[in-house]
Amino acid sequence: MNRLHLVLLLGLLGGAAGQAIAQERETDPEIRELRQQIEAMQAQLDSLQTRLSEIQQQSTGGDAAEPSEPSDPRSGPEYAAAIDAGDEADDGVEPQAPTPAQLDQRISSLETVADDWTSAIRFGGAVRLNYAWRDYDEGSKDRVGDFELELFRINADGEVGDVKLSAEWRRYNDFHAIHHAWVGYEFNDEIEMHLGISQVPFGILPFASHGFWFGGTYYLGFEDDYDTGVKFIHKPNEDWTFHYAFYKNPEYADDSRFGRYSFDLVTGGDQQNSETNQFNLRGERHLFIDGLGTLDVGLSLQQGRVFNDFTQRKGDRYAVAGHADANFGRWNFQLQGIRYEFDPQNPVGVDDDFVQTGAFDFPFLMAAKGDVYSVNLARRFNVSLGPITGGACYNDFTFINPKVRDSADSIQNVTGCSIIAGGVFAYFDWITGKNMWFVGGDGIGRNATTAGKWRSRLNVNIGFYF
Repeated sequence: MNRLHLVLLLGLLGGAAGQAIAQERETDPEIRELRQQIEAMQAQLDSLQTRLSEIQQQSTGGDAAEPSEPSDPRSGPEYAAAIDAGDEADDGVEPQAPTPAQLDQRISSLETVADDWTSAIRFGGAVRLNYAWRDYDEGSKDRVGDFELELFRINADGEVGDVKLSAEWRRYNDFHAIHHAWVGYEFNDEIEMHLGISQVPFGILPFASHGFWFGGTYYLGFEDDYDTGVKFIHKPNEDWTFHYAFYKNPEYADDSRFGRYSFDLVTGGDQQNSETNQFNLRGERHLFIDGLGTLDVGLSLQQGRVFNDFTQRKGDRYAVAGHADANFGRWNFQLQGIRYEFDPQNPVGVDDDFVQTGAFDFPFLMAAKGDVYSVNLARRFNVSLGPITGGACYNDFTFINPKVRDSADSIQNVTGCSIIAGGVFAYFDWITGKNMWFVGGDGIGRNATTAGKWRSRLNVNIGFYF
């Protein structure tokens, strides 16, 4: 019976080989599935052993009395060779189960692959607390401000194979929102692609400001804005950086959702305009000035459509920006000018001079056309004061000049300092504004009841980043 034993053993090993060859790299759910198959496969082995015992009992000549030819075609040497070659499925024969030892080896291999994938992704996040005192809020003044949890966020960044991944989800007090989520690929040393929700390449990057409160351009949707589409980053050499992008829509296709991080056109009431089909081009020249530092000068172009849900018609929108970002030693100087225009196709009776934008669960009206000027100055410093190791002090100024009827200028100025202490990053900002939303204004560029009044806010944000 040695030959029969050998044939059966080859059949078992051949079935395992066929499966091992046919399978490719798998993920954790498949590992769990394989573990669940062990008992079923052990039952198959027990059945085969029982069958072997029956054959041994039927044999009259012991191990020496072997049949001249196999009674079952699946026990022949030709079939065993086919199993070893992984051709069992082609013959229409049910594959044999792998042994427990082989299965354990396969599971161990898959667990190693899963561990490699997990170690390639780095997880992080932040918890932030915020104190705010507002001179335009009587309740806030009576309470001497409010101190509360402002944000909890989770980040995931890394690479799996040649594909990059970056994502961030945020939970604020009253809503949750995606910040960004994209996959990327480097075609070569010069060109990289980001597909998904990515930062729109417009103006000074990554921020046209230094404080927690951003600049006035953020509330217009022209700073740290994230939309859904595809972006290419092209760095042909050390002197130039180019961005080319197409965004189908904002990060949320639901334009009635106010709970979002980026400021976009949002729908509500008689304002039913939304952003779609946006193109971005950005070029920046990097200059190295001997004895001083670096100067980045650039031009940004943005063009898209405005879809009105009432009229089912599309209008146009565009924005153009010239910008400069200088780093001379510990000093940083930012200068930017923007001209923008929205041309919505509203129904009769809806004012075309103002469009509705929104984020952080609040919508408001802003001038549909205007010029924006930003002048920012900051100085970095290093210290050794207990856990504090560094920070910066800054002043960010934004002037918004609307170019529509029945409008008024909007101004925002942020003066403050930030400090770094281990994993803690804190901002101490004094924000003043006139006719500026988020600083007591009714919107941006509106000639409303608060248009001529200056408002102030003290804001302290303390975040632990991990």
